[in-house]
Parts: sequence; structure tokens; C-alpha cells
Amino acid sequence: MAGIRAIEGVDNTLANIATAAMLPLNPRPAITVGPLDRVDDTLRLNWFLYSVGPNPAFRNMEPPQTGTRTARGAPPLALELDYVLTAHPGTLTAAGEEAQFAHRGLVAVMQALHDLAIIVEGSPVLAPEAGPLVEPLRITHAPLDLDGLSKLWTSVSQPLRTTVGYRVSLAIVDSTNGFVPGPPVRERRFAVVPSMGVRFGAISPARARASVPLDVELTGPAGHLTFTLRREPSDPAGPEEWPLTATRAGANRFSVQIAPATLAPGTRQLTVTGLVEGLPAVSDRTALTLVPAVTGPAGPVAAGANLSFATEHAAPDVEVFVDGVAVPADDVNFVSATQVDIVVPATTSIGPRSLMLRAAHTAGPVFDGVVVT
Repeated sequence: MAGIRAIEGVDNTLANIATAAMLPLNPRPAITVGPLDRVDDTLRLNWFLYSVGPNPAFRNMEPPQTGTRTARGAPPLALELDYVLTAHPGTLTAAGEEAQFAHRGLVAVMQALHDLAIIVEGSPVLAPEAGPLVEPLRITHAPLDLDGLSKLWTSVSQPLRTTVGYRVSLAIVDSTNGFVPGPPVRERRFAVVPSMGVRFGAISPARARASVPLDVELTGPAGHLTFTLRREPSDPAGPEEWPLTATRAGANRFSVQIAPATLAPGTRQLTVTGLVEGLPAVSDRTALTLVPAVTGPAGPVAAGANLSFATEHAAPDVEVFVDGVAVPADDVNFVSATQVDIVVPATTSIGPRSLMLRAAHTAGPVFDGVVVT
């Protein structure tokens, strides 16, 4: 969870979305994050945070990622942020027009916010200060009535500008209160609790892929166990439950290998089953998200040239981002779940560049092994 830079991270995320939306425009409005009473003749769009309130769902809850199982201290501060996006026209043109370019930029940003209403961990527009996220960052269009707008602009003694309201949730700020342990045990007492069988505990990483084994913690008796991953319709032909290789890493910990790399991305069911005399006796299930990822190559490539790279869990609707900028769909060729070809944009800057995939509405990790010459 983020610390005191959580709100700054949301500011920067909104600025990143707006800046990317401005790239095709000419003239191109500037993007600022600041007060409403700034006076200038710059063609720009401005984000202004006018209200910070509690998030009702997460207020005073235990730390969402761990609950009461670890000594993480007091519940975090859970916030909802209310912004206005304002359009500031530039200087008067020869034809007496000044607002249309600001309006065009405003619509471009609104369209981008509509398409990116839910931002997940690993998204190219997510500012580092905003993460790690407890849940996806949700951006909601929250219109202001005329009375509210009038009060807002009257308070800064400025002429009314075109204004659009947005609410962003969830911003999490960790508590600085440390964990206070209880008194030592003075009398040992035991209670016999009926076993519910094996159960899933912590799983890391939460967003899985074939090249990174899962670290799985279990609770309950951990005798002879099997792990399986449920088959989805978009997977290659295979069994209804994909058997997974598991290696014991401790009394109740296992290293589980996801396979094959051709499995489709998205959320699916992970199952652990306890066997007694070779027959299934107890089991537990949990959700697991497979993400598309780049696994190679590492080497130079020229801007405008063809680039073929190895992947895992890619899908026909795959999107490719170079340094956070989407490669045009016509320049992306899905070969298979383990290979994607692109034409490197001619405008790509020389030097080390990052690649990222998104498929089935699921974004993958950043790959930094490409150098553009």
C-alpha cells in the first residue's frame, strides 16, 4: 500500500492519462495539476483536487492484504478523491475564437478516462507513487450541479470555466501506528477444533505466469496433495483440469509451477486436493489471474523494423505497449500464445525501451530487455 505519496500518485496518474490523450492534437493543450485561481493565457487542462473523503467500504478495516494474521499495525487510511478537470483557453485568435481547442482537448481526456476507468497494477499509466494497489484504481465521472460549480468558482474569484467532475477511489495511506503485542501466555490451554481439511493461505505473486513459480501457503493438514488449474474455453486442447507440478518448500509451503505457457490470460480457478489412499478426500479452491508477459528477446532493434519476441499467455486480442505507448493494431501480429511480432514505431526514441502486453483485459509486467538503435 502507498504511504504519504498516495494522493500525489493519483495526481500523476490522472496527468499521465491526460498527457497521453493530448499527443494527437495540434495545437496541444498543456496538462497541469494545480489551483483554479492560476491566471495565464496558456491553452491548458487543469486537474484540481477539491475534496478528500473517507471510503465507506474500507473505513477502519484491517489491512486488506493481510487482515489480522500479521503484525501490520492499525487499519490504513482509505480515501476517495474528488477532482475537477477544467479547460482553460489560450489567447484570442484572429477570428475571435479561443475555446474550441480547449474543448477538443477536454473531450479527448474524457474519452481516455472512459476507456481507462479501471486501472490495475502494472498499467502503463499508473504512477509509481500510487502503488502497490489494494484494489484497482477506479475513476468515475461525477458531474457537479450548477449550484456547486458556482460556489467553487466564486470562492476563487475567477470566471466560470468548462468544468468536469471525477471521483477516484481507492487511495490507501498506511498507518504509522506500530503493532503492540499482547501480554505473554501465563496458562497453557488447549482446545480440539475439528479440521476443515487443507485450505489456501497466502499466494505470491497474485498475478501468475508460467515462468515464475507460485509460492503457495496452506493451512490445515498438508499430506499428499495435488494442484490443478481449471481449463478455460480459450485454452489449447487439454484436460478439464491442468495438473501442476508442486515442490514442497516447507511444512505448509509449496512452489507450484504454472504450465503450459500457452494457457490463455485471465482469471481462473486454482484447486488443491488432499488424497487419502489415492482418492480425493478434501479440497479448496481460489481465484488466480494469469497475465500475458514478454520473456524475450534481449538485444538491439531499429526503430521502424520488425521485432519478433517470445511471450507467455498471449491471446489474439493482444495489445503491445512500447514505453507505455500503444503500438497501432495494424502493426501487431499475434503468432501464437508464445510469440508476438510487431513493427517498432518509427518515432520510438533510441536507447533502452520497455515492452508490456495486455490481452483479455489483463495487463502484464514490464519487460526491459529491448534496446532501440
